[in-house]
Amino acid sequence: MVYAAVLMVVLVIIAVSFVSRSRSSKPKSPGTGTASNVISMDRHRKAKQSTVEQPCSSCKKKNGKLIFYAQDNGSVVGLCKDCKAKAKKRDMMPL
Repeated sequence: MVYAAVLMVVLVIIAVSFVSRSRSSKPKSPGTGTASNVISMDRHRKAKQSTVEQPCSSCKKKNGKLIFYAQDNGSVVGLCKDCKAKAKKRDMMPL
């Protein structure tokens, strides 16, 4: 009976120390520790601002605004406004 009480007290102490340790530890920052799928919004916004102009898939002219279409084989092409007629001729679906 005494052993059961001592065992119970030891288990309670272990459980309390485990819970207090998990609550007191600070959360890890995204840059340290294990790899994470979460990215910071500041980094995302900066990446959006520094985008380079992409070339048109057809005429290869650099253009800031491309319209993306799906070809018959499933590949994606980005076409400028001048090449939009080619996409309509081939019945490409805009994405």
